[in-house]
Parts: sequence; structure tokens; C-alpha cells
Amino acid sequence: MCRWRAWWKGLPFLAVLIAAAIVFARAPIEQTLATRADALLLSIGESWAHARFDGRDAIIEGEALSEEARVKVRAEMAQMFGVGRVDDRTTLLPERRPFTFAAIRDGSKLHLEGYVPSSYARRRIVEAASQMTPGVIVTGAKELVRARGVPAGDFIGMVVFGIQQLARMPAGRITLSDDSFSIEGRAPDFAAYDELEVTVRTDLPVDFKLARFAVLPPVVSPFVWSATREGDGVTLAGYIPLGDARRALLDLVRAAVPGAAISDQLRLADGSPPADGWLKAVGFALSQLGRLPDGKVSLSGTTVAIDGKAPDFAAYDTLAGARRSLPEGYTLTRFAVEPPTVAPFVWGVLRGGNGLRLTGYAPSEDAKRLVLDAIKAGFPGVKLSDEMRIAAGGPPAEAWVNATVFGVGQLAKLRTGALRGNGAALSLSGEALDSAAYTTVQAASTVPPPGGFVLERDVRPPIVSPYVFGLRLDADGLTVSGFYPTPEEHEKLVAAARADLLGVPVNDVSAVAQGAPAGFAVAAQAALMELARLSVGEARFDDAKLRFSGTALYAGAVEQIRSNLTRALPPNFTLELALDVVVRPAATDTATCQKAIDDVLARGTVSFLDGGAAIAPASRGLLDHIAAAAVGCSDAVVEISVRQPGTDDALATERARAVTAYLVEAGISPERLVTGAPAAIAQSRPEGATEAGLQVIVR
Repeated sequence: MCRWRAWWKGLPFLAVLIAAAIVFARAPIEQTLATRADALLLSIGESWAHARFDGRDAIIEGEALSEEARVKVRAEMAQMFGVGRVDDRTTLLPERRPFTFAAIRDGSKLHLEGYVPSSYARRRIVEAASQMTPGVIVTGAKELVRARGVPAGDFIGMVVFGIQQLARMPAGRITLSDDSFSIEGRAPDFAAYDELEVTVRTDLPVDFKLARFAVLPPVVSPFVWSATREGDGVTLAGYIPLGDARRALLDLVRAAVPGAAISDQLRLADGSPPADGWLKAVGFALSQLGRLPDGKVSLSGTTVAIDGKAPDFAAYDTLAGARRSLPEGYTLTRFAVEPPTVAPFVWGVLRGGNGLRLTGYAPSEDAKRLVLDAIKAGFPGVKLSDEMRIAAGGPPAEAWVNATVFGVGQLAKLRTGALRGNGAALSLSGEALDSAAYTTVQAASTVPPPGGFVLERDVRPPIVSPYVFGLRLDADGLTVSGFYPTPEEHEKLVAAARADLLGVPVNDVSAVAQGAPAGFAVAAQAALMELARLSVGEARFDDAKLRFSGTALYAGAVEQIRSNLTRALPPNFTLELALDVVVRPAATDTATCQKAIDDVLARGTVSFLDGGAAIAPASRGLLDHIAAAAVGCSDAVVEISVRQPGTDDALATERARAVTAYLVEAGISPERLVTGAPAAIAQSRPEGATEAGLQVIVR
């Protein structure tokens, strides 16, 4: 019999057993299914989704990037073994257009901002950012927003690539906008800049394009640039500013040197002067290079330099003139353009009535300027015509300047004249300003010019009119004044004065000058010989007029002097004579008379013409003074004797008689004069003069 009442009592315990079995067996099953679901979602590339289980029923959650991803996840989960029903609770992420991402570096800080397609992408990006540079601080990771719209391709790889480029700059920024990549910043050096440019332009991940490369090159100082022309080519070196300067520069080169092969070795760099002004300065420099077949132009900051050799004077003059037309803000610090070579290398500084004229060549602009400064200092206010050109082939610049300045200093002492040079030879010619200037120039010309130059001179004394010259004899001696035509004639006259005037002191205040009338030297010598016959007197020339005045030693000398001067003066001279006669002295004793005669003979001696007995005209003054002394002892007998070594007694006697006859004409009574035997008197004469001796004894 069924004991149903007893069975019913066991139902509650059975229910408890069943419930316990269900509770304790469900959790392991759900965990197993969840683990298998995560592995599946990861394997199919949909890690954004997450599955949890209620028993064997799957509940899918997460933010999908697309509806296709949601469908794919649902289908895959429904096919997974052990899964019952699938409950899709996923949602779609908000779509962002454009899909942007940025990483900004400032030293040790790196800030992230923008959108990421998934948490996985965020995690990978943050890991890459943290490894960029030791000690880097990454900010903004939590603020990265997951969104739909990520471009096709390896978005994470593109971001990591950009962060790796940021590692090469102390500061910068990368930006992704859909599939466009941009990078900006400043490279620390040229090596980093080159690496960045090559990497970004050639190694960009597939499916992405470079929208902007705005990495600045290093700042350089000074900002240098150069263009060198050799043959048919132009080599560009140095730096070029940012922007479109390169294209404009190449156009300038082609315009300045048409057809030239251009070697562009320029580097992009920062730190240039303003680009517009820089291009103008480059254009100016290149236009000068176009005139130099072999040359170089360069810029350093705002300074310009030009080097080369001008092919002709037209090119050199244009280049030299261009120095005054530099672009505003730029200066020319070097102009080393070698001028054309000339042979012979000649130059001149010519002084005339209308001023100064410079001709020929100078070795350099600086050398010419120094000479011009010397000319302006030596000729203040004088009109200057500069026709001098710059050329090569001459003396060294310093030697040329020193020699020319020396010559200009001498030219300043000339009224008219010329300084000329040819190689290492100088010539100075012209008329001196005055006699003092002439003497100074003559003295300076005895010393060789500086710099190894040889000097030839043809400097004439000044021309004076009227031409005056004076010989004045008084108690103090002879004063020579006025002008003489040549130093040689002057020396002869002064030497004759010392001899003919019996050694009287000579005060010479005369000066050399041109303008003397023809025969001046003969007239001056004649006047000097007759002046020696006076006690006091003066011979004054005014051009070709001689005024002869003074006091004769005896009456008969007046007409003799007139006759001698009339005969000796050249035909173009006129004579004006104004002579009186010295007062006859009081009688003296024999001893006083002898002493006076001895004093005269102590200062000179008589000479004869051509080795004969004729008295030389230069001895008239000596004999006149002896006659004047003998007059003082009118009662004494005067014995005359002459001895000349190398002659016989007959000639000596004949000469003594000639002296006696001269004294008779001078007014000494013949009864008082005795021609004696030769006396043993030997007096030295200057070298070249006739040696003779005269003895006068008063008894």
C-alpha cells in the first residue's frame, strides 16, 4: 500500500537539494562562459564589447564603433557553444567628424587631447607617450574621448609614430585630423631637422598623408649666405630663410648670370633678417656677381662683401659706384674687387692756373683716398679735377701712397708743375712759388723718396719781374741782395767778391729766381770788379738797367770805371753812373803809409793775364787801394817789385813796371816810384789761380 503521506513529507527536503544544486553549479558555468566570450571578442577584434551571463543567457554590453560591429558581436556570441539566449545591450559611440587627436610637448610635459576609438587605443597611446623620454609627464589621458569616425588604417600606430617624432624636439605638436597628419615645432639642430624631415616625408604609416610639416630649423647667427661664380657655374652656400625664398633666390641667380649652372648647397635656417629686405640685399649682391666672371658675393647678417677681379674698367667703375646704392639697412663691409691690370702703371698730379688735375692710375681706393686727403690738406681751396682710375699692376699700395704724398708735398711749393710716376720712378717739374720754396724743394730732392722710388727733378726757380739785384759795399762789408739766376753763377759771384774785395765780410741775402736779362752774369761780374775800386758804393740792377754809384778812390778812376763798364756790359744793358771822389787824406809818415799798404797786400795780391805782364782787371781794386794808401805819404819813395815763381827776372821786372805804370795813372808821381829788383815774396793763391807776389816798400 502506498504511503503517500510519508512521501509528501520528504518534498521540502528535495526542493532544498535541487535549489542548492542549481545555486552552486550556476556560478562556475557563468564564469566559464564569460571567459570564453572575452577571448572570442578579442580574437575577432571587437574588444570594445563585454559579455556577462545569467545562467547560459549572454548579456552583451559596450559602446560599438559601428552597427556592423554590433551585428558581428551578436552573431558570434549566438554561435558560441553553451550560450542560450543573447541579450544585446550595446550602444553606438558618438561619431566625430573630423576625428582629431593631438599631442603637445613642452619640455618634459606631454599633453594628450582629442578622440580615441577604444580604451585599448587609449592604453596603448599612453604607454607609448610614457616611454617617449625618460621622466616625461603625461597629462590628458583620462580626458581622451572615445568616439566613432576613426580613419581607416593603423590609428594607434600613426599616433605612436607622431609621438616618436616629438621625442626629437624639445617642444612641438602633432595633430591628426582624420587621415591628415601635421607636425610643428623647432629642431634643436640640423641633424635632428634632417632626420625629422626625411622620416616624416618618407616613413609615414600607410593610409595617412602629410598635411603640414611646420618644423622650424635651428636659429643660426650670423645668418650667412654666399654665391661663388667660377666659369659657367654659380655655387650657392650658407643658409636660406623660411618660406618661398629659395624659388625667388634661384630666379635672381638666373637673371644675374643667365645660363649659369646652379649648384644649390643652401640650408633652410631660421634667424635671417626680414625676408623681403634679405632678398633685396641678395639681389643687389647677385647683380654685382654678374659683372665678375670669377668672383664671390656674401652676406653675413646685414653686411655685404664682394670679392673678385673686374674684367675691364667699365665693370670696375660700375661695381665701385654700386657701393653707394645698397638696400636700406645693409652695409658693405668688404669690397675686394681687383681692378684691371695696366702696363705701364703711370699717374700724375698736375698743377696749373686752373687748379689741380689727377691723372693715370692708383693701386686701390684706399690708397687714392689717402693721396686725396694729402692733396686737400696741402692745397686748401684749390679746385681739383679727379681723372685717376683704380688699376692693378703698379707698386705696392703703401709704397705708392708714401711716395706720392712725398711728391705732393713738394708740388705744393710750386706755382705750376707736375708730379708724375711710372712704375717705381717719380719725376717732379715746374716753377717754384718763391726762392725759399725752391731751396726747400732742392734740399728735399737730395733724399730718395720713400718706398724705394727714384726721383728725377726739373724744378725751376720762380720768375720775378722786375729782376732786381744789388751789390752794396760799405764799412761793414759787401751785402748781396735781390735775385740770381742759378746757384752755380751765384757761387762764382760770391767767390769773386771775396777775392776782388780783398776778403771783406759778405752778407748774402739774395735768392735764386728766373727772369734775369740776357748777359746778367757777365754784367754782375763787371759791376763787382769795378765796385772793388770804390771806398763805398753800390751796383743795383733793375732788369737790364745798372745804376752804379759810390765814391772812387781817386779822380781818374771815375772815367776808367765808366769806360770799363760800358765796354764790359752786354749790349742790352744800360748804365747810369753816379760817382764822386774820396777826399784826399791828410799827410802821414812813412811808417803809417807802409802799414796801410801792407794791410792791403795782406788781403790780396796782383794777378796778370795769360802769364804775361798785362794786369788782370780783377786786380784793379787792389792797386787802387795801394795807390790811395801811397797818396798819404807824398814825400816818400815807393819801390815796386814783383816775383812770380817759375818766371825769370826779366818778366818779373816787366810786371813790376806794369804795376808802376798803373800807379802813375792812379795819380802817384812817377818821381816817387822806383821799379826795384824781384823781392823774395811768395804768397799762396787759391787753387787754379795765377800765383804772383807784389812787394811795395815805402822809403
